[in-house]
Amino acid sequence: MAKKKKSENEPNIEEKITEVEEQKADEYEGLTDAEKLLLAKEERFLDKEEEEEEPEEEDDSALGKVKKSIGFFIDYYKWFVIIPAIIIVITIIMITSYLSESRERALELSIVNAKFEIPDLMYAVENDFIDYTGENITGDDIRIVYDLQYPDTSSGSEAFSTAENISMQKFNASVIAGRVDIALTESWVVNDYSVTNATLDLRELFDEEFLKDHEDKVYYARDASGEKIPVAFYIDAKIVKDAYPDDAKPLAVSFDSSKHREEARRFMEWLLSQSE
Repeated sequence: MAKKKKSENEPNIEEKITEVEEQKADEYEGLTDAEKLLLAKEERFLDKEEEEEEPEEEDDSALGKVKKSIGFFIDYYKWFVIIPAIIIVITIIMITSYLSESRERALELSIVNAKFEIPDLMYAVENDFIDYTGENITGDDIRIVYDLQYPDTSSGSEAFSTAENISMQKFNASVIAGRVDIALTESWVVNDYSVTNATLDLRELFDEEFLKDHEDKVYYARDASGEKIPVAFYIDAKIVKDAYPDDAKPLAVSFDSSKHREEARRFMEWLLSQSE
């Protein structure tokens, strides 16, 4: 078969390629490799921009309209819903917490200078003590504060840390407000409050016979007049001793501001019944 004769006007492909390469070489002449790379990227970007983009077909179905509405809402209105919702949730939490803290309890117990972890004592108070009383109350009816620290003031030193001062003020405010029916604490705390007549004389809670039967556990402190009065009991129950350092001698004391004296009396009785 005879070969088709090449037309004189037909462009030579090889010549065209060579011509383009020479043109590019002229444009890139004198440029660094980084500049050549940047120029090539710009050219490709411009080529893409020049390409005509085909518009996306709109979904006119019901589902498509719903998706479009949801997308529009998320883009423009989501924060108008999210922010008020967050505020409402925070407000509910704060109100719930306030109501829980401010509601009347059957007994308010403060544990001062104890170890940071006292699960056995907490369990005993919220379960065994309730069984002892025989009353229809639950662990939620007993408020226990156990993170209080009251440094030894008997040495006369007042060089306390900020955390200790805050803790002392917190405890003092609770006593004044009648939010401490019973405190498990140490002797210098009892002495500090007894000298201001803030502690409750045990003779107002127990009869003479009971105090005589437990005379070896009665702790005496001076009141504002200087008279020694019975204000606390030494507690050697294992559940209490284990909650304190080995050299501590924990006491149970009530306060004149207590709003639940009968429950305070029962709690002391229960603690004494647990003595070793």
